[in-house]
Amino acid sequence: MVNSLLKPPTRGRARGRQLTRTILLAALAVVVGIYWLADSFGVDQAELLGYLQVSALFVGAFMLAGVLAGGLFWLLRRAWNRRR
Repeated sequence: MVNSLLKPPTRGRARGRQLTRTILLAALAVVVGIYWLADSFGVDQAELLGYLQVSALFVGAFMLAGVLAGGLFWLLRRAWNRRR
């Protein structure tokens, strides 16, 4: 973390790759943590996988809604600029 404070800010693709890597590593850490806690408390593995699937679908639905809304705004802005 300190190293990231010392580096100059990055732009463009490098920043996107850093963000993607951070998100994926955080998601992996959460999955491993949940698995460890479930194992500690004796939760059934099939039940845990079911919860993981429902969570992934829930997050995926919001991601899809965000992408669709962004695409709609992009199309509206493009149509507005052509009209001028």
